[in-house]
Amino acid sequence: MIVDVDFQSIKQQMNQAIAINVKNPNLQNLLHSFVNEKKSFNFGHLALVHHKVFGGKDPEVLRMAAAIELLILSFDMFDDLEDLDNKLEPWMQIDPAIALNAATTLYTVSQHTFLTLSSPFQHQILHAVNKYAVQAMEGQHDDLQNSLNTEKECLEMMKLKSGSLIALASVSGMLLANAHYPVVEEYSYQIGIAAQADNDFRDLFHPMKNDRSLQKKSLPILYLQKGYNKHAHDLLTFFASGKEINEEFGDIKNYKQKLIDSGVAQYLNVIRQVSINRAIRMIEELKIDAKQIETLKTNIIKTNKTF
Repeated sequence: MIVDVDFQSIKQQMNQAIAINVKNPNLQNLLHSFVNEKKSFNFGHLALVHHKVFGGKDPEVLRMAAAIELLILSFDMFDDLEDLDNKLEPWMQIDPAIALNAATTLYTVSQHTFLTLSSPFQHQILHAVNKYAVQAMEGQHDDLQNSLNTEKECLEMMKLKSGSLIALASVSGMLLANAHYPVVEEYSYQIGIAAQADNDFRDLFHPMKNDRSLQKKSLPILYLQKGYNKHAHDLLTFFASGKEINEEFGDIKNYKQKLIDSGVAQYLNVIRQVSINRAIRMIEELKIDAKQIETLKTNIIKTNKTF
C-alpha cells in the first residue's frame, strides 16, 4: 500500500516555520521562494511512512516532516554551492554569499522547528537528527576532498553522505512513534547507497554538471579508470575534454551505448541492486505485521526509479 502524503501541508508547515522564525522580509521572501520551488518531499514522506508503519499517530508528524525537509533543502543548497553545479537551481543564480547565508538560515530554522515539538521523544529525535546530519557532513567532506581510491572507500562515503540522510528521516519517524528498531538505520544506509549509485549514473548525463563533477572520484569514474576496454578510455578522454555529448558522440543514444559498452552502466546497476536486496532482507527481518513490512517495501523500495 502506498502511503498517501499531503505534500502541500508539508510545504505549508515549512513556510510557516520560516514566517515564525525569520523577521527580515527580504530573506523571508527568498526562503519562501526556495520552498515553493520544491517539487518532491521524499524525506518527509519517509518520516511519515515510518511513523505510520510503527503505529504512530502523533499529529505533529507533519511539522517534523517539514523540519526534515527544511534541513534537506539546506543540505541541497550547501552541496550545490560546494560543488558549483546544478546551475539552474534558484540559489545558484544569486550572489553566492547570500545563498550561503540563506542555506544556513534554513538549517537553523529546521533545528528550531524540531525543538518546538511537544513530543516526549523530542530529545531522542533531535539527538538522532544531529547524529545523522554530522555523518552526512563527514561523507560530504570525504567527497569534496576527492581522495577516494577504492570501491570500498566510495561505498563508505555514499553510506555517510546519502544513507545518513535516509536514516535521519526514517529513524525520526520511527522514534516519534516510540519504536526502536536498530535495523531501520542499517537498511536506510543501504537505500542511500542505492540512491547515490542512481544519482552517479544520472550525473553522467547531466548537461549542467561542471567539469569538476565529472573528474571527481566517484564509483563510475573509478570503474572507468580501471581501463577494462577502449570504451572506458574514450569516456575518460571525453570527460576531460569539456565537450558536449552531441559534439563528441553525435547524439545521446550513441553516448548511452558507449556507457553500456564500457560496462559502467551495468556496474552501477549491480551496485544499486545489491544494496536494494540487502535493504529488502533487513526490512523482512522486522518483527512487525506482514502488511506493514509490505507497506515499507512498497513505499521505500518499489517506488524507487531504476536506471
